Amino acid sequence: MGELLVPAGGRFRVLDGIFAVEGPGRRRHVGAGALRGLRAARGVAGAAAGADPGAGALLEQLAAIQERDPAALRRILLYQLVQLLHDHPRGDLPDTAAGFGVDPDEAAALVHAAAGSPRLDPAQRAAAEGLEDAWLAGRVRAAARSAAVLPPSVAAGDPLLARRLAELAGRVRAADALLDEAREYEDREDPERAAAAYGQAARLAWDCPRAVRGLVRTHRPADGDPGPLEAWPLPGGVALRRPPGADPDGSRRVVRLTRREPLTTPLPEVPGPLGAEPLTDRRAPLGREVRYVALPAEGGTPLISAPLLVAPEVTELRVTDGRARIEASWLRPPGSTGVRATLTGPEGRTVELGPPVAPGPADGREAVRAEGLEPGAYVLRVRCRYAGVGGEVWSGGVEAPAAVHPWPEPVVGLGAVARDAGGLEFRWTGGGGGRVRFVQWPGTAPAEGAELAASALPEALPWVDCDGIAQPPPGTLATVSAVAVLGERALAGPGVVVEAPEPVTGLTVRRTTAGRARISFDWPDGAGRVTVAVTPEPGGERAEHPVVRAVFLREGLELPVGPGAVRVTAYAAPRSALATAAAPRDAEQAVLPADVAIAYRLLPGPRRMLRRGPAVLRVTLHAPGGDPGSGLPDFVLVAGAGGGAARPHRPADGAELCRVTGAELAASGTVEREIDPRAPGGPYAVRGFLLGGRAASVRLDEPSLTSLVVR
Repeated sequence: MGELLVPAGGRFRVLDGIFAVEGPGRRRHVGAGALRGLRAARGVAGAAAGADPGAGALLEQLAAIQERDPAALRRILLYQLVQLLHDHPRGDLPDTAAGFGVDPDEAAALVHAAAGSPRLDPAQRAAAEGLEDAWLAGRVRAAARSAAVLPPSVAAGDPLLARRLAELAGRVRAADALLDEAREYEDREDPERAAAAYGQAARLAWDCPRAVRGLVRTHRPADGDPGPLEAWPLPGGVALRRPPGADPDGSRRVVRLTRREPLTTPLPEVPGPLGAEPLTDRRAPLGREVRYVALPAEGGTPLISAPLLVAPEVTELRVTDGRARIEASWLRPPGSTGVRATLTGPEGRTVELGPPVAPGPADGREAVRAEGLEPGAYVLRVRCRYAGVGGEVWSGGVEAPAAVHPWPEPVVGLGAVARDAGGLEFRWTGGGGGRVRFVQWPGTAPAEGAELAASALPEALPWVDCDGIAQPPPGTLATVSAVAVLGERALAGPGVVVEAPEPVTGLTVRRTTAGRARISFDWPDGAGRVTVAVTPEPGGERAEHPVVRAVFLREGLELPVGPGAVRVTAYAAPRSALATAAAPRDAEQAVLPADVAIAYRLLPGPRRMLRRGPAVLRVTLHAPGGDPGSGLPDFVLVAGAGGGAARPHRPADGAELCRVTGAELAASGTVEREIDPRAPGGPYAVRGFLLGGRAASVRLDEPSLTSLVVR
């Protein structure tokens, strides 16, 4: 301690008080003010030099001791110096004391005093140093054990120690007398008086195992007893709380008794006040049975707990159920050597679950899982194992109810096909025991078989009915997933990509030449390709023709359609190669009748003697597809207005020369008529037209226009 009080290389005096020697005849008393000044100086210098900050705290503690007892620091320093001299091989020389920093004028006297002091071995020295602390703490038995180690001569020159030893001996005799009295009452089977005597002995020496154990053994609750001291295990110790009826202002000392400990084992005290908040004994021995006694400082009723096995339970027990399974996880308390989990089913049969999964680095939780369970109510119980004195001991266990609920069968297969009537039809397998809901996930779809809460599912798609018939709105491109739902539980299923292309509008079809037709329509927005389907009527094989937008806009579209009647349908092709396209419900379509053509030729008249007769008009009906049908148009031959080479472009551009009705053509197939030359007999241009009936759908096969001249 002198190293803190005097600078290095300095001298100090100690026999009549602690003084720092500052020069010949000059010395400075080291009191509480000087100690705090040293602390302040060390603080400034230590911050720059990186000194140990603990020295400042120790100086403050010494200053507080000096203020309570001005002679205490001197006694402490003398005790340390005497110990140093006793331990030094040349401790009988004044030079040795001077080497410790003692002023040479006091060195010889200090050596002489040390020589007259009793020499203590390490055990005696430890007993001497701990005796006063034990006495002040009320640990009378511990102080008596320390006093028994000291040699008789140790108190000869120390009146303070002699007085303390006398007080200690008197307290021990009084406690022993009370113990003898309590034992006599026990022999007389008078537990009430025995408990009172044991209680008085415990107040005199609370660390006396005989007194505390006797009090526990003989204590009987009486009228007005506040009840037992509450105690329960928790991770890291045992929690203690006074009963509601106990005096809240009474101070009590709490001690712990451990079962099967020798009577000579000192009783440990649980530090801290026993107030409204729980007091925790963090040194309670795991796997041992303990009892706690709260001894009142003055008169009053002691509080005694019931026997308690120090076996804390798991904490944060969580139980969840799934499809035919139960999962549980928890935090194992420190010191536990293992955990056992059991599950009791609806029929009362209990099975032990497998070893818990090792805790993860994130949360340190252990977990178990039970699978293949039938629906019903279950009870999970988790117990902790600890190493006891005679072997393993188990905690009482914590229980948690669990219920396995019915789940639907998962949907294991899902497909989609286009329907002839338009839209799609979803076809699936699985999903038994519940109903299948078709949904579109807003983000990433969960894995197949994932267990979900029905309340967390997206709304069912409004364009899919319960039978899987779908009419997706035009422009739809979606991944539709099938989810099996039963009550509040659902299982995610597979998905399929479907698309409803935009409709094609403005479809028109007309024949160009024999067996071919030109097709036009308005290209739908967003479509990269359009499929044009040609189906012979009635019931022919459908042929599909993909059309690319750039080619369509540049070149148009002309397709072989054959001579018969056909139905032409156009719809936008899917944007995704993985999607199943829905058949348009009201697809744009056009019916092209069978190829019917009317051909005409102007033949020169036959020769009659030296000149030709009138020109002959031959009109022929061609129907490669078979029956031309009804409603054939009339054929009209028109001469250009004004005669000469003026050729008519419309029926109204000239005068009608000849008419062949549709009925005549349908009846005979070919009709010939003579064309009389017009006055004044010069040549003139003619042209044929179709009027009425199906004129728009019947092709007119015209000859070379240069041949249409009547001479």
